[in-house]
Amino acid sequence: MTVSAARMVVCALIGAALLASGAYAATARSPQEDTSHAAPPAFPRSARSNFVERCGGCHGLEGRSVAGNVPDLSARAGFFLCTPESRSFAGRLPNVTFARLSDEDLADVLNYVMFDLGEVPTSKLAKPYTSQEVATYRAKPLSVTDLHAQRREVVGEMVARCQAPQAMLDYNRPRGRIPGRVEEMK
Repeated sequence: MTVSAARMVVCALIGAALLASGAYAATARSPQEDTSHAAPPAFPRSARSNFVERCGGCHGLEGRSVAGNVPDLSARAGFFLCTPESRSFAGRLPNVTFARLSDEDLADVLNYVMFDLGEVPTSKLAKPYTSQEVATYRAKPLSVTDLHAQRREVVGEMVARCQAPQAMLDYNRPRGRIPGRVEEMK
């Protein structure tokens, strides 16, 4: 395992531990505390945990990736809900469809990404992913050889029809230092 891969694993484990301890502290209540008026959480806690464990290593714990070849999700992913084609594209990505999660858990993660991490005005009007929809996407995952080209086409439509930012068209560029890169070791 490379040093950078080991760092990503350690960061993901630390993030998961912090989430677990924060979740416990947030749910601990005194016996006298009235919880009858408490609002339910918008997403199951497991959705964030599953995102951190399975996606956070590349996309960042808060949806802001460091690597130039991994798209940011923060304040952007919600745009994928604006057209049926973009919604399907996001749900049919190979790393999404082959995730080792139940259809229900995967729908929860997609909803967490689209409505929480990637919240944009468009996403507020969209319907959440369902486990049935996820099962349909899993039956027909994307199988094109050039996902970047297909993504550019889908995002181009989002820019034209949904006011998605132009920057979403080309995410495959350097965004800063990536610890452990070969160029830095010379």
